[in-house]
Amino acid sequence: MPDITPNDIVNKEFRRKFRGYGTDEVDDFLQSVSDSLFHALEEHKRLREQLEESRNQLKQYQQTEELMKNALMLAERTAGEVRASAQHEAELIRREAEDRLGRERETLTEVLQLRHRMIAELRGVLQSQLALLETQDARLDAATAPRAGNEAR
Repeated sequence: MPDITPNDIVNKEFRRKFRGYGTDEVDDFLQSVSDSLFHALEEHKRLREQLEESRNQLKQYQQTEELMKNALMLAERTAGEVRASAQHEAELIRREAEDRLGRERETLTEVLQLRHRMIAELRGVLQSQLALLETQDARLDAATAPRAGNEAR
């Protein structure tokens, strides 16, 4: 069935017959039907346009959502990589610190051993010098002590 327009309704002419309906009444009714159809078609057109606009907005929202999902996944991936990199860097720093601490402990041990050796050597030198002084003092005392036989004269 072909689409009927409001103009088709208004311009429709019926054959005149005896004892038919009142032409003014029929014309008024047809005008009313035409106006109603016109308004319904206009509303239909407006709703189709609104539907199309809503579909376009939905498509834009879906594209935006997809972009946001991709950005979120990229951010999560980047955060994971940064976290892994930071953990790896922290592990390297910890290992380096442990190695350095080990070297410092070795150096400290060597310094302490050297200190003990130097103290022992110095103690030995001092003891030998003290023994030499005591020997010299004893000789000096022996050389300067009055001889028992010489004092009587």
